[in-house]
Amino acid sequence: GELEAGDAGNKGQVGSYSRLLVPIVDIDQELRKVDTLIHAEDRMKAWPEALAIVRNKKYDKIEFKKVFNAYGDNIYYSDPDRANLYLGGGATPKSEQSLAYLLRNEILTNIEDLRAELEYLLKSGENEVEDLYSFSKVITETMTRYLALVPPKELEEARGFLKGVS
Repeated sequence: GELEAGDAGNKGQVGSYSRLLVPIVDIDQELRKVDTLIHAEDRMKAWPEALAIVRNKKYDKIEFKKVFNAYGDNIYYSDPDRANLYLGGGATPKSEQSLAYLLRNEILTNIEDLRAELEYLLKSGENEVEDLYSFSKVITETMTRYLALVPPKELEEARGFLKGVS
């Protein structure tokens, strides 16, 4: 299909799950920046910058899901040889994996809505920002919930990798 399988079935080839988490942590930081930008006083300067971020290809549905699946499909099974069988319908996901997918989808839906709302507000010049703020709040809160599923040591390592500390 449209998504690629993760590396869970390749024993010994996945160097560190923390490295697979780095793109997600990067997305989290960018989306927090978007939240700051949409709340900025100088909307004419800040909103186009926020829109440019969420227009990045990594926020397109398929790319976004690939990033999250590369990590999520690799961590939630005790038997790594079975992990990616779920994508082909061969194994039952653990509840944590199902929750991670639901959270990922909620983030994605709200990114798409936020992008559309930003485009509309910039084009129309309207000042009704409640929906925009709501989409951003859901994104940041849901991303926090997603990252709470991650083992703390992996999250700390991923943040270190992102900062260039290995």
